[in-house]
Amino acid sequence: MERLPKPGPVQPDLPALPFGKGCKPIRSGKKTFKTASSRHSTQQQPDLFALPLPPLPRSHFLPDEIRLSVVPAPEKIQPEGEDAFLYLVVSQDRAGHLMATGLPINRRSPLMVTERSGIMFWLAKIADTTAGDSDTSPVVLRFKRSLVAQALERDPDHTAEFSTPCYLLSGN
Repeated sequence: MERLPKPGPVQPDLPALPFGKGCKPIRSGKKTFKTASSRHSTQQQPDLFALPLPPLPRSHFLPDEIRLSVVPAPEKIQPEGEDAFLYLVVSQDRAGHLMATGLPINRRSPLMVTERSGIMFWLAKIADTTAGDSDTSPVVLRFKRSLVAQALERDPDHTAEFSTPCYLLSGN
């Protein structure tokens, strides 16, 4: 009958630990229990469901609050000087929709707006791109710059193209 060898250490080639360096006994200190009165003396967490919700991010500017209006004769606007308005050139259908619902604020597809001196460049660009489609003439909308200032960011591409400051209505 053959004897099976006794199982030995898993890794016999490891050196032994010096005396006292193996396992140290864990000291058990006195356990203190808090009483019910001491638990209530600390500040309790506020009820998170009772707090008011933060306001939702703004999604559009209403036409009345930014004084959105149609410019009746954009070709008669003097391009010199700066005024208190920003301008937007859109199709007639889009202008009717914006006049009814307001200007949307969207970071993914912001509206491009310009100052008074950029209107003629914008109209010329639209005339070049829609030469065969003369059914729809562009409409120029204007609104107060100071009422949307916090939602504007500079648009360097169109600023360079039109040689006048252009902005994106993105909501920052």
